[in-house]
Amino acid sequence: IFANNYVDLGKVDTVGFDYDYTLVTYTENLLELLYEMALERLVDDRQYPTEMLNVGLKFDPFFSIRGLAVDKETGWICHLSYTHKVAVAWEGREKLPTSRIYKEYRGKRALTPSERRKRLKPLNDLFSMAECCLIADTVQFFKERQIPFCPQNVVTDVLSAIGGTHISGDFHRLVAQDP
Repeated sequence: IFANNYVDLGKVDTVGFDYDYTLVTYTENLLELLYEMALERLVDDRQYPTEMLNVGLKFDPFFSIRGLAVDKETGWICHLSYTHKVAVAWEGREKLPTSRIYKEYRGKRALTPSERRKRLKPLNDLFSMAECCLIADTVQFFKERQIPFCPQNVVTDVLSAIGGTHISGDFHRLVAQDP
């Protein structure tokens, strides 16, 4: 139900929540749990290095905000301006110099609408904050250890791991056990 005026819910038997998470305030613990479960899926299901579980990777509530985007080709976390220019970008946890951003986007920072649709995945709901953090941490992990990696695969794998926690019901079962 989307309403700008008074709505009598007296005859409504069931209220559900949809996945944009606007109707409920979630705690940081929920995002930490989602991050941890997705990290375990990367290691267990996608054969990412076991070391990732032991080096202190964890959700950082101060790293990401809603409204960022991930470049699916580079694995960069991008902040777009109101004119759709890549204002700031991070590769892992490292902020990229403007010169590198210009180089990647052919001497400009603005992407056409078709480029945005093809390359960028909006990180616009609350759970996207865990996705953003895990993508950045995974990229940083590989860079620091000089492990060759494909950024497209990292993005795909992290998004799949986050989604898998929902689809499998594992995440919902854990939350239901201790709301």
